[in-house]
Amino acid sequence: MTEENLQGGVGYVLRKFPVLSETFILNEILALEERGIPVHIFSLERPNDPRFHENLSRLKASVTYLPQSFHSESLRVHNIRAAQLYGKRYYRALAYALTHPGFGLVSRALQAAYIANHATRLGLRHLHSHFANRPTTVSFFASWMTNIPYSFTAHAADIFRKRVDAKALAKKIERAKFVIAISDFNRSYLAKLAGPAAAKIIRLYNGIDLNSFVPNGALKNRPFTILCVSRLVEKKGISVLLDACKLLRDRNCEFRSWIVGSGELQGMLEKKIHDDNLQEHVQLLGPQPQGEVIKRYQSAHLYVLPCVVSSDGNREGLPVSIVEALACGLPVITTSMTGIPEVVRHDYNGLFVAERDPLALCDAIESVVRHPQMYENFRANARSSVESTFDIRQTAGSLHRLFEQETA
Repeated sequence: MTEENLQGGVGYVLRKFPVLSETFILNEILALEERGIPVHIFSLERPNDPRFHENLSRLKASVTYLPQSFHSESLRVHNIRAAQLYGKRYYRALAYALTHPGFGLVSRALQAAYIANHATRLGLRHLHSHFANRPTTVSFFASWMTNIPYSFTAHAADIFRKRVDAKALAKKIERAKFVIAISDFNRSYLAKLAGPAAAKIIRLYNGIDLNSFVPNGALKNRPFTILCVSRLVEKKGISVLLDACKLLRDRNCEFRSWIVGSGELQGMLEKKIHDDNLQEHVQLLGPQPQGEVIKRYQSAHLYVLPCVVSSDGNREGLPVSIVEALACGLPVITTSMTGIPEVVRHDYNGLFVAERDPLALCDAIESVVRHPQMYENFRANARSSVESTFDIRQTAGSLHRLFEQETA
């Protein structure tokens, strides 16, 4: 995309782009581009995974990668230029960074100057970030320097972890033009922090492409296949799923379990599968591009994600994978935390189980496996649960209108 076409466009400030597990960001930008919105992406880090989603080839937006060293000549030059261009606004933003260490700092303000110069040169009218931590902090400072308004989408780890600075988060909300919460639960949580600025917080679900995630009919294949698409981190509850799989095997239940994704717990989970002799029943398939993930959804019978509150306070917001599974006609077994009950309804399109309870999870899975009518009822209700509120074209349209309203 040429720079001339970016006049009036939106700058996306992201921690890293592209990221295999963050398809919702790529799909959101693609949907905005379909609506004719010019987008430029600022990535604070370079990607380190050679596997990208097939849809990346459709992206029109250019990506600017920021200098990786805070001692780089480029960053120094851009800060000198920003001081000249923005004067008092630049120095006030930098002073704020120096006097508010909980906000994280001068390094973010230095990066913001780099983005500020590019955003001004490109004629961008708005900055938007995903995740309320580092990317939004950089947008906060870039907006302060340039007077270009900013907004952000808050998710889960960026707001729920114990180490999150509530005062800093409230300040980001206060200065933002608007804030997107990905569930009603998250909106209520943020509203308590925001005080008078709570009215700026808008619930807007992460949309998916409903034309891509479609059911594959009533599956006749055996064994009964349990699917989990997830990063391998504590809050996803994968170890609970493995414990439930061990119980299912001991009950002579015919099944297999596919776990798609990677993460810090991979080694521990591999050892657990080996120690519990689950190799014939459970496969860790690693991360996969979206096309392959869709094939897994369409080849599975049931989606299971036994979410937990992790030791650092982190928890789910509303997992996109649950929405994708329902769109593909899969019943869902999960826990009723945070925003999950906004899409999963107990005894309608799936089941809720208690957190960290492998026995309850085993019982729930077995009940679905051994009761075909229950399974068919859940399956029949799955896709309709997400069609009206999770269509990426509708959610992107709502975001587009917010950009238009706030920059009019």
